[in-house]
Amino acid sequence: MSSTKGFAWSFVFFLTAAIYGSIPTHLIVNYWAWLGTLRDISGEPVYTLLLFILFCWIVALLITLIYIVAGIRAIVQRKNEDSGISKGIYRYGMVSTILVVAFMIVWFILFQEIAFFSMLPPPL
Repeated sequence: MSSTKGFAWSFVFFLTAAIYGSIPTHLIVNYWAWLGTLRDISGEPVYTLLLFILFCWIVALLITLIYIVAGIRAIVQRKNEDSGISKGIYRYGMVSTILVVAFMIVWFILFQEIAFFSMLPPPL
């Protein structure tokens, strides 16, 4: 793995970490109060949905940590032949980053808004 290749992969990994850290956190912060107002047919709060959303957010934060560590490792081991990072991390990071960035670009072209960050919950 050459020196520039390690820095390029670390950029991809840090971009992936930024995506998986910022978007779910933004949505959780903005939608949490609204999710708490949701009720089922009998008028009881839907706690299962809140717990599931919280679980998804924690998983997203764990993925963020994995990609931060992979980015640091790509920089530290950039001169070694084997980086020690599995191919699944490389592939998932590259594909998911490309898909999310492409979605955000298309969304901006169509609606002149930044995808995910322009989303707001309905008024309470």
